[in-house]
Amino acid sequence: GRVDAHGSLKPLQLRREGLVRLKVRQPDAKVIAHPECPENILTHADYIGSTSGLIRYATESAAPSFIVATEPGILHQMQKAAPNKSFIAVPGMDSTCACNNCPYMKLNTMEKVYQCLHDLSPRITLSEDLRLRALAPLQRMLEMSPKLTVKAEPALIS
Repeated sequence: GRVDAHGSLKPLQLRREGLVRLKVRQPDAKVIAHPECPENILTHADYIGSTSGLIRYATESAAPSFIVATEPGILHQMQKAAPNKSFIAVPGMDSTCACNNCPYMKLNTMEKVYQCLHDLSPRITLSEDLRLRALAPLQRMLEMSPKLTVKAEPALIS
């Protein structure tokens, strides 16, 4: 599971090249990435973790700067948590495309999530094969958050 708004390999290649250029210009910066990033970005990461894990790592690390591969909205939170450090976003495809910005994520609000969970609506029905494939990245993200204990109701994930 990852978000790839373009559905082609060209943006992935260009983002990797942008990351490599940043690493050359910022050799002391640690690369931190969300697990939903493409594999060609994750292979360069010094740390892979959830949003809260990325913030915690940046705060606790002795490194002075970080190249961040995730939604750019997290950079503000990182800067607030560690104002003495610098955070650099992995560039998008080119000047006309902000591949790291997911417009669909910005449509979600806590109120909408609450309403969906409260009303169990809208209801989405998936084939068993697709449900299991979708469950795998969720389980991987939860495994990367060892301090978080999650007890899901079987009816919500089956």
